[in-house]
Amino acid sequence: MSENHWSRREFLKFTGAAACAAVLPACAHSMKTAEAELGEMPVAQTWTPHVASAWIPKGEHAGAYAVFKKTIEASTDFSWLSRGDSVFIKLAVNSGNPFPATSDPWALNFMIRLLREKGAGRIMAGDSSGVESVLWSKHGQKGSSRACCKQAGLFDVITQNNAEAVFFEEQGYDAFMPVYPAGSHHWKEPVWVTSAVTEADHIIYLARVSSHIMGDITSGMKISVGFLRQDSRKAFHQGGESFYAMYEEINQIPAISSRLRLVVSSGRKVLSTFGPDNGQVTAPGQGLIISSGDLFSHEALSYAWLLYNREVETGYLDVGITGRLTKIRSFINKGFVWYTWNDVDYHQTPKIPLFIPGSIYAHPSIMNVMKRKGGRPAAIAWEQVNAPAGSEIMTDYINGKIAPAG
Repeated sequence: MSENHWSRREFLKFTGAAACAAVLPACAHSMKTAEAELGEMPVAQTWTPHVASAWIPKGEHAGAYAVFKKTIEASTDFSWLSRGDSVFIKLAVNSGNPFPATSDPWALNFMIRLLREKGAGRIMAGDSSGVESVLWSKHGQKGSSRACCKQAGLFDVITQNNAEAVFFEEQGYDAFMPVYPAGSHHWKEPVWVTSAVTEADHIIYLARVSSHIMGDITSGMKISVGFLRQDSRKAFHQGGESFYAMYEEINQIPAISSRLRLVVSSGRKVLSTFGPDNGQVTAPGQGLIISSGDLFSHEALSYAWLLYNREVETGYLDVGITGRLTKIRSFINKGFVWYTWNDVDYHQTPKIPLFIPGSIYAHPSIMNVMKRKGGRPAAIAWEQVNAPAGSEIMTDYINGKIAPAG
């Protein structure tokens, strides 16, 4: 087990300022390459993925559940759910920090309630927290996902709704399966995934909308990292140029993809800079609930909402201070591998390419999906179950971001 007790934030404070200026020229090159590749990609004319959303006024209000239910029903007819079927709700409990650093307890409460109404039987919810909070092996463990879930206010929601809390490390180091994503992929070794994914008939991702210091965004696609055992998480962080593709491809593991029915993110609040555990939190007057049976369209809308909150709702100084740290993500990742796993060869960890959004479609994880699909989508069918009160600025901004380039 690691003897290094630095937190990620402490490491960044120590190293951030010194390294920032040195990497800027390479950043510009990476962005130009991604944009050029996007411009050469054909349009997959028959591909028009659908995503639904609703605007949720800030604070509590009596009609919230009805709006939440309407949003979910706009994204799925629940024909996949037979009475008595079991459902696993994959939470985002990277740490014990409250929403939006973790899943929204408000959304979890409503999701369990809705599943009960639709006839679900056994309902499970849980995660395995990030290695900053929970580090474990065959020989020992530091931290607890159960404790993180309680601290984040999610555990009580699970138990009060008569659901089961599941934390993957509690099932033991050997309760993981060596698998590979379907089709071509970037994983050089088997991906060790919790066998808990096989214990339910269906899987729902209950994500949040957040900045990520290394990936720029964490929402629906990256939530799957929580399924991994510690050794596969290390392999992922050592993926270099494949870093983004590797987390997207976890969702293509057959045991997961064959069960994944729905992806829901609460954007009532947004972690707009830094991330995934700390950063600037925005709480716009109208938040956004996002739901889709399609990971790609869900990710596009989540990314657009993140950028709106970063560019419009976040102060200039916050963007300038914590926002700039993402430019040294490769340097940060090397240090992360070092202090997490005591890796003496951490300096050999390959560089993670920088992506700073121009077009969200140029993000490497999104590009990875489009390559698999054979091109860019013809459009994203964005269904709004209600309209934002008093302003079209937000919808105009999002429409501009999710319109496929070309």
